[in-house]
Amino acid sequence: MTAVIFLSTFILHAFPVSGFFVTTTTTTTPTFIKSSSSSSSVIRGATQCDNDYEVETFSEYSIKDSFNLIVLGDLHLEDDMTHHNQARGDCINALRNLSLLPCPPNGTNGDSDDDKEKQMNVDDMISHLERKVAGDLSENQLEMLFERKKQGPLMNSYLVSLGDLGRKDIRHEPGDAGTTKSFTDAREFLNGFDLPYDVVTGNHDLEGLDEFKTDEENLNAFLECFEKDTPYFSKQIGEKTLLVGLSTVRFRDAPYSSHECHVDDAQLEWFQNIVKLHPDEDDWRILVFSHAPIMGSQLRVLQNVHVTNGCAWLNHCSPDSRRTFFEVVKESPQIKMWCSGHFHLSHDFEDSLSRVNQCTFMQVGVIGPRSTRDHTRQTRIVRGNSRSLEIYTVNHHKRDENDNAELRLDATMDLREGTIEYVLDNEDYDQANWFSAHIPEEEDGCYLPTPDGKVACCESLDKVCWWHMNDGKVLGVHENQIVEYDEKTLSPLGIVVTKKELKNREVLVVDNSKALVLIDPMTEDMEVVHPNEDGSYWRKYQRNKQIRQEEKAREAAAKLWLERKQVSEDIQK
Repeated sequence: MTAVIFLSTFILHAFPVSGFFVTTTTTTTPTFIKSSSSSSSVIRGATQCDNDYEVETFSEYSIKDSFNLIVLGDLHLEDDMTHHNQARGDCINALRNLSLLPCPPNGTNGDSDDDKEKQMNVDDMISHLERKVAGDLSENQLEMLFERKKQGPLMNSYLVSLGDLGRKDIRHEPGDAGTTKSFTDAREFLNGFDLPYDVVTGNHDLEGLDEFKTDEENLNAFLECFEKDTPYFSKQIGEKTLLVGLSTVRFRDAPYSSHECHVDDAQLEWFQNIVKLHPDEDDWRILVFSHAPIMGSQLRVLQNVHVTNGCAWLNHCSPDSRRTFFEVVKESPQIKMWCSGHFHLSHDFEDSLSRVNQCTFMQVGVIGPRSTRDHTRQTRIVRGNSRSLEIYTVNHHKRDENDNAELRLDATMDLREGTIEYVLDNEDYDQANWFSAHIPEEEDGCYLPTPDGKVACCESLDKVCWWHMNDGKVLGVHENQIVEYDEKTLSPLGIVVTKKELKNREVLVVDNSKALVLIDPMTEDMEVVHPNEDGSYWRKYQRNKQIRQEEKAREAAAKLWLERKQVSEDIQK
């Protein structure tokens, strides 16, 4: 079996990982070569501390903001936990092979050829320091040795779970998503990593409709199981590194789709305050975690699933708050990364990572075979220090002859320069199978500045175009449907007219963009598409799940009553 190596003109750091070689590079266009996974030659270069001069040179390097972080997407535990347990082992093995990145002393620019910061890793440093006399070591070097002794080989390693803990298929029995058993089973699984961890709720984690009458009761069961005081969290994992988590808190009380991930006002206020308390001017770095991504993140989203159902974005159906998250990101350069799951999509799409201003948005896949949409099982690992973040994928579904999972470097972020280098090449991946929703851009060539009359006909419905209505709402034609987009972020909000409804009809915008009209050119039948009462155009196709279940129960009871009545009448005859 072969593995992929990423090479550039200058190799900065290389190490073996579970039978594979992973390298960080200085170029954004890596060269791919094939290498035997059983190769015994290891590229080490000048990465090891092998003389007293180097030990003295690195005396000021520390691990005060060095960390390794596992990020689990939608967990969805299964009856057969074989693949989940395998994935857990893969993640631990990856951490054992991904040494911490040391933090260079303040004041070094890290750009000169003599600066070995990019070539160093903590394991190499410790292996040499352990052979030295304690009196010859600096305070930072002694701290490295102490933390290694205290924490073991996985020091400064953490885990965050993005929720959706329970079984994906609802059977109306313990273990279903949102039940107490789903929480306790997830706790047992996460405890098995033997790492400090935290967890946020996903849209399915309050779905225990058979066990709990209210969202509050359901949420309290989650909090009690994980010994949490609040559904949100903040955890400082370094001198200037903060993890922040946000949870969805409603399911039964959702006005439309119960699967919308909703952060309440109190939690949103807390989030804004915690960001202000850790300002960029003081060199803070914040990583945020939520089950669903925020509007404006530009991550891949499935138009006919999450967009249609109004549950793609955090607070999707709440126009007063859904943009607030993105506004906070724009105003807060200390927010370096935002991690989310929800879509069950792989990391192999180009837009599974996106960069907006200083923040990298990161889609996280799934580890269970019953949860994946595209046959991949993946976990993210983030390796960071005070100057950079490296994003890795553990490919649980790609294994060598020794049953080791593939570990792949996807991107490197330079926190000083505010840049990101993408390493992953997607050219061999068939992305058309999972066509993303279109996100308009001002210079995309599809904008109609002054629509007057026909904007799309039967022959051009497969083309992309978008425009502003007179009231400021943004509509467009994409994939033979009419879609509404958010006015500020241009993120897709929902479907206005479906492909079936639009078939064989022309789309017109008339009366100074005040009216949207559909016309059948054969019959000349006309339909005016009116906005909703709240001013939006997109249709709320998916209704609250609890209400739908109650309606089905009443219908089933009525049907049973009629059947029994008929039997009784037949007997009397």
